[in-house]
Amino acid sequence: MKVAYISTPHLADCDIPLIGELQKKINLFYFLKVSESTKRLTLIKIESLNKRGGVYPASDFPELAYLANAIDLSKTYIVNLPGKHDWSISNLLTIFRMVCVILHKKINIVHLTWPPRYGEFFTYLLRKRIVITMHDPLPHSSEDTWLNRLHRDVCFRLLNDFILLNETQKEDFIKTYHMGAKRVVLSHLSAYTNLQNIKPQKPDVSNYVVFFGGISSHKGIEYLCEAMDKVCKKHPDVKLVVAGKGKIYFDLNQYAIYSNGHLVLLNRYLDDTELVGLIRSSLFVVCPYVDATQSGVIMSAFALNKPVIATNVGALPSMVKNGLYGTIVPPRDVTSLATAINTLIEDPQKIEAMTENIKHDYSKGKYSWNAIAQGITDIYTKKLSTFCNQNN
Repeated sequence: MKVAYISTPHLADCDIPLIGELQKKINLFYFLKVSESTKRLTLIKIESLNKRGGVYPASDFPELAYLANAIDLSKTYIVNLPGKHDWSISNLLTIFRMVCVILHKKINIVHLTWPPRYGEFFTYLLRKRIVITMHDPLPHSSEDTWLNRLHRDVCFRLLNDFILLNETQKEDFIKTYHMGAKRVVLSHLSAYTNLQNIKPQKPDVSNYVVFFGGISSHKGIEYLCEAMDKVCKKHPDVKLVVAGKGKIYFDLNQYAIYSNGHLVLLNRYLDDTELVGLIRSSLFVVCPYVDATQSGVIMSAFALNKPVIATNVGALPSMVKNGLYGTIVPPRDVTSLATAINTLIEDPQKIEAMTENIKHDYSKGKYSWNAIAQGITDIYTKKLSTFCNQNN
C-alpha cells in the first residue's frame, strides 16, 4: 500500500511524529505544502524557496536535514506555492503538478489534513482515494468566515471518509453536516514529542504560569488576566506569561497585573528554543478558551510533561481528564479559574503526580504515536479495500 500524506507546516508538530511511525508500517510519502509565509513555522525551517512553483524533493533543502531522525526524507516532497493568493495561476499549476506526481507514483490512498482551499481544488481529482483528518470538526468562532464555510462545504460534498481527533464533537459534526455515521472514524492526538529534542532557551522570568499560542478572541485570555488579578493578591510572587503572535483584542490596562508587572507579554512569534524554554520552566500551562476543538497547545505541554488547566469546551476535557493530567474549569468563569490556579500553586505534589501520569500514558501507552499510527493504518486498509471494490 502506498500513501500520500499531504499537509502544511502549521501542523508539523503533530504530523512529523505520526508520519515517522506510519513509515515504519507502510510505504508513505509526505507532501508538505509551503509558501513564503509558512516556510518557517513550527518544526519546519526552510531558508528560501524557489521563485518558481513546483514539487521538489526534500534533498533540495539541506536545512531540513535535522528531520532525518524523525521521518524518511527520501520520501518527503516540498510543494512550493509561490503565489501570494490561493487563486494565483502559479499555485494552481503547482497543485496540479503535485496531483500528477501522486498519480505517477501509483499512490493508493491520499491523506489530507485540512479541507483544500479554492486554489487547491485540483486535489479533488484524487477524491476517491482521499481520507481527511478534520482538526476542527466545527470551526472556531473567530475563524467562521464565509470563505472557510465554502471550503468546508465543498469538502463535505466531495469526500466520503473523515477522521476526527475527538469523540466529543463527533455527534455534532455528523448532525451539522448531515453525515452518515459510517463516514466518520475516530483517532486522537498524542504529545508533540519532537519538542523533547529541542535545547531550551532559559527564560528571563521565573515562578510563572504560561499561556502560549496564537492570540485570538476564542482563546479567552481576558478571563485569564482577570483570574490572575485574584491569584496575585494571594500569591504576589507568581506571574503570568502570555506568549504568542496576534492582535491583542481587549484592553490590558483594566487588569492590575499589567500595570504592576505581574504580566509578561511576549506578543510575537517565538522560535522553538524559546517556546520550549518557556514551557519547561513554567509551573503549568493554562488554556482558558471560550470555544475549541482539540488543542495542539495541550499536546505541546504534555510533550514536556506539564499539567494543563483548561476549560470545559470541545475535546479539552477528554484530553486533560480532570485531576489526571490537569484541571478542567467552566469557560468564562474567572472565580473557578483563579481557584484552580491557586490550588495547583499551593500543591506541588499534585503537580508532580499529574506530571508522572503524563509521562506514563503518552510514552508507550494507548496515547502514544505508535498506537495512533496502527489505528490510522487500519483506516487506510479499510479505505483501500473500499476503493478497490468500487473500481472492480
